[in-house]
Amino acid sequence: MKQTMNLQDINRYTNMIVSFVNTAIAQTEGVLREYDVVKSKLGVKSMNTKNIRVYFDEDQVVLDIYISVLYGYAVPEVVCRLQENVIAIMKASTPFEVKEVNVNVTNVIMS
Repeated sequence: MKQTMNLQDINRYTNMIVSFVNTAIAQTEGVLREYDVVKSKLGVKSMNTKNIRVYFDEDQVVLDIYISVLYGYAVPEVVCRLQENVIAIMKASTPFEVKEVNVNVTNVIMS
């Protein structure tokens, strides 16, 4: 991986990583993606509406993910499975090492 990335590379990799994280969310039982939580709570209009934030640190990536958990699932187990799924997909699909996967549970949804 080259030492510095330009803005075009950052946008391309960010979109790719967000897509992989969305795949991990879809594959993790008990997880729902939380839309517009960050924007509404913080009043910020420019934040990622997918509630997946990607930060680059050289060849490492830090991910902040905002989700809801379905009622009846153990929150720590769901979060752990999601983190494992994200790390596995990132390791298999990108040249980046995952430094952190911060999963923020914003709601428990009754289905």
